[in-house]
Amino acid sequence: MGRLDSHAGGPAINTSQLVECIREAGNGNLGAYQKIYDHYARKVLNFIYRMVNSIEEAEDLTQETFTAVYQKLATLQDPERFEPWLFRIARNFVYQRYRNRQPAMVAVDALDEDGQPILQIEDQRQTPDEAFEARELEQVVQEAIASLAPKYREVFVLSAIRHLSYQEIAEIVGRSLASVKTDIHRARLDVRNRVKHYIQD
Repeated sequence: MGRLDSHAGGPAINTSQLVECIREAGNGNLGAYQKIYDHYARKVLNFIYRMVNSIEEAEDLTQETFTAVYQKLATLQDPERFEPWLFRIARNFVYQRYRNRQPAMVAVDALDEDGQPILQIEDQRQTPDEAFEARELEQVVQEAIASLAPKYREVFVLSAIRHLSYQEIAEIVGRSLASVKTDIHRARLDVRNRVKHYIQD
């Protein structure tokens, strides 16, 4: 497989087709595996990028993730649980490489798989002073995300950015549903409060 930008965003595929591709790929069908890769590569790349803030590192880790997926896919018992399984593998590779490093900053202007900003701050103001304030607010949001402890940051990204369910996130991070709900709530409050305090100040 080439670099991520040459394979991301393949033809649309519905859920039933995707499940069938996963089954076929588990039996060694390379064409089916390529369809899975095309469907998920950009999503995994964006998830990893938000954790490491380096496109080169994110591409390398995404390739490692899909290599592991290809090697382990036959062991997946329930194809309908593929996505949490996939993101759990991606998460493990991130933690293996960055176990002894501080969390990276997440750029607020990074784009998701649909080409939309991860965090978009609406700004229709025109004056130089107001534009400067908007840039300051973007920096506050960026710092708020970067300051989250790793266990809060990962569930925040999976929930607020990837829009996964609490149950799927619990499967990915290997924690209880109650713990995940609590951590997401705390992460959102932390980010919101930091931004709110800036606006009030």
